[in-house]
Amino acid sequence: MEKLSFQDAAFLRLDSTQHPYHVAGLMIFRLPPRAPKSYLRKLARNCAALNEIWPIFNKKLHDPYGKSTLAWVPEDNYDSTNHVFHYALPAPGNMEDLLTLVSRAHEKQLDRSRPLWEMHLIEGLRGGRFALFCKVHHALVDGVGALKMIDAMFTTSPDQRMNFARAEPLARVHHEHRSLVQKMTGLSKGVLQQYRALPQLSSLLTHMGTDALLHKKDAVALPFTGPRTLFNTEVDSRRRGIICDLPLGPVRKIGRLTGGTLNDVLLAICGGALREYLKQQKSLPSKTLISGLPVSVRSEGATEGNQLSFILCPFYTDERDPLKRLKRIIKVTRKAKAEVARVSATASQDFANMMLMPTILLTLSGNTDRVNPAINAIFSNVPGSREQLYLDRAPLEGLYPFSVVTDGMGINLTVISYMNKLCFAITSCPTRQPGIENLGNLLKQSYRDLQSATKAR
Repeated sequence: MEKLSFQDAAFLRLDSTQHPYHVAGLMIFRLPPRAPKSYLRKLARNCAALNEIWPIFNKKLHDPYGKSTLAWVPEDNYDSTNHVFHYALPAPGNMEDLLTLVSRAHEKQLDRSRPLWEMHLIEGLRGGRFALFCKVHHALVDGVGALKMIDAMFTTSPDQRMNFARAEPLARVHHEHRSLVQKMTGLSKGVLQQYRALPQLSSLLTHMGTDALLHKKDAVALPFTGPRTLFNTEVDSRRRGIICDLPLGPVRKIGRLTGGTLNDVLLAICGGALREYLKQQKSLPSKTLISGLPVSVRSEGATEGNQLSFILCPFYTDERDPLKRLKRIIKVTRKAKAEVARVSATASQDFANMMLMPTILLTLSGNTDRVNPAINAIFSNVPGSREQLYLDRAPLEGLYPFSVVTDGMGINLTVISYMNKLCFAITSCPTRQPGIENLGNLLKQSYRDLQSATKAR
């Protein structure tokens, strides 16, 4: 058996029908030229064999509903019909129909008695297009690892097909066994790393706390200091997926003109959109919302599990001027990155676990409304391919990552850059967030406002 790490086990303990804890990717393709009628059916058959390429797709929980000892074991009775589903949209195949179907698929909990993944192939999208929606439990892989897996499916040539030749050597990795001496050596190294990380973690918290106590205007945010908003209540099982695209080049240009990074500009755009949404709902707090930015501390060559930390940064939803909002974000993110760079990967993960533990306890006990949220929203920006990608000769048009929402944190904003555009995907719980489907349009307007403010400075 393969025991789970603290973070991976936490994601399984949080998993429920109201809080399904999987990540997902919506991929939109154009059918290849002269594709035969059997093309999509054959693609579905290929997807059914993905467990042969990726070992994590061929393992399941030893005790699916146990809470004490969580461990993975190989699946000995794999059935592709439990994992790959094929649909057709009603004509004319609007994007809204696709997002409705994807939202329904995303809100459904994965069956814990089977390998924790699904692939949904959806045909009939307007303009000769189709979509793939892939769900994987967060305990199996984090966002960076999931993107690496998805990337392995693609080629940069329209003439190449999916390659299953590498399946066997990858499948053997799961069955490797380590000796008792190797396990004890790894354990002792882990204890030593934790011991060395304690002073670093203490120093990190001291620096953050000192800035807060001195009431510095643009200080790195502390956990559990964000205001309570429509996004920070208990959630039910309903989910709403929202997507939109922004041009990569012009957004990068805003960063160059202001001395900020692409990530800084995107945070400012999100801050403007969230501010306008909350204003429309007459629910904008006087205090700024706090974003949690996942940071991968994954070691070289690692592909499975979760190796994450967080940087906390205000969205500055209390700032009306878009350019001032961006400049304040630039100032804070520089401080936050400098703090994280000073500590080890172990200390960074400990910081993430320190935020995760109270969240777990509050969610499991139903007490998330009793304290301020650790953060108001998750924001992730992941670099993607600058080249045109193909899946079995079908050109990829967009890739949109959907993530987890839970009690106290009912919205997640993720961006992937692909070719010359930025693919935004928002995961939300619409029950407590009326009109949230308009957030894509508000993101576009926030971008235009920031662009105008930058040109006019």
